[in-house]
Amino acid sequence: MTKLLKLAIVMCVLPIGCAQTQVSSEQSPEAREVKTVVEQFYKLDTEGAWLVPERWHELTDFFTSVQSWPPDDPVSVLKSYRVGDAKKSVVDGAVNYEVEVDYFVWGSINSFLRFTRAELSKGKSSSAGEPVERVSHKSLSLTDSFVMGGPIWNEEKTKGTLRWRMNGRGGSSDVSVDAAIRWVTEMRDKSNDPAMKYNAERTLAILRSLSAGAPVPKQPVLTGTAKESPSQVAERFVDMESGLLPDQWSALAEFFVSIPKPRLNKVHIVDIVNGIVNDVDTNGVETDDHTVGFDISTNPLGELDSSLRLSNYPSIRMLPGNNNSACYGDDYLGLTLLLSEKHWQIGPDGTVKELDGPVAWRIEDTLFEPFITLDTAIRYVSQTLDKTTDPVIKKNAARTLVILRNYKQGRPLPKQLLSDSPAGCGG
Repeated sequence: MTKLLKLAIVMCVLPIGCAQTQVSSEQSPEAREVKTVVEQFYKLDTEGAWLVPERWHELTDFFTSVQSWPPDDPVSVLKSYRVGDAKKSVVDGAVNYEVEVDYFVWGSINSFLRFTRAELSKGKSSSAGEPVERVSHKSLSLTDSFVMGGPIWNEEKTKGTLRWRMNGRGGSSDVSVDAAIRWVTEMRDKSNDPAMKYNAERTLAILRSLSAGAPVPKQPVLTGTAKESPSQVAERFVDMESGLLPDQWSALAEFFVSIPKPRLNKVHIVDIVNGIVNDVDTNGVETDDHTVGFDISTNPLGELDSSLRLSNYPSIRMLPGNNNSACYGDDYLGLTLLLSEKHWQIGPDGTVKELDGPVAWRIEDTLFEPFITLDTAIRYVSQTLDKTTDPVIKKNAARTLVILRNYKQGRPLPKQLLSDSPAGCGG
């Protein structure tokens, strides 16, 4: 009987949906209940339950906080996982349980359906395309409260069923290879973006190889060398984009893998710190999937929507001499460049032309939120105010100009203009 039991445990660890381990006879009924919650979550997670908005609300049964749909995190693809026993801890009379979960991760799929191999520490990929082991420690508490979506600093607790929930913010997905295949196929079929369809086909080829028992294939070798380094491209993009008006953003097409679609309802007005327009972190490191990430250090001056209403702006423009040194330059805009030999042109009639070469660093995120400098913002709002006949836009533009000109002159805003100014650095 003992030999049969051991065999059953070994066979249950390997398949993605059968990762439970034998329950120790020493575990209390409460500890077993806690472990069951974690096991239930990972069973649903690996099946792809959270890849669709229709089931997103069910995450409140498992977490004390759930991020808004859609999630920002890439989808992780697992080979297997294992849920450990629940261990009780009592701190100041509060009972919590800790559960360790071991993952074996093949890689991840970003929102553009591009697959990236899992990495070990210091940016190194796994040897011979094997999965990377990761460990997650889940803390659970017995509660009937949770929060759903919204900014972390503005969330309100909601009452629900009293049950064991994982403390922290849930919303990312760890799925099996088969679930990933279904999801990528569905997303490919729904998309009209040629770059996403191209990524999807390459990702599906990798996933089918993994499903057949093969290791992660190596990234195809690109022929040729990019004329510009990623940092040079990033600096040139930041310099150009921050000074363009919305009707000029078509000039940015050369920087993207396909025609960019800026989200005009949220334009960030910023000061790029240190007085350097091209203040891009050039310590970006190229990863195994030919991408480089950069952080652009800024001081935010507000968010401008399509009606020229300014929100989330500070009470005073932060400059080195404003005595806000602890906050100066601590807001970052991310930029990721992809080394590729392909890009796509989309004509006014919707026709798509695929272009091969030359190899170059390009931006993958075509649905970007633009950022502009203070001078560009003043120019844009002034020109629109002069041309528009819309009374709402005229009213918003006039108010926004008063705020921006106060920043230009280095003056703090009067109290009547602080209704959309949050507290905090510069607030």
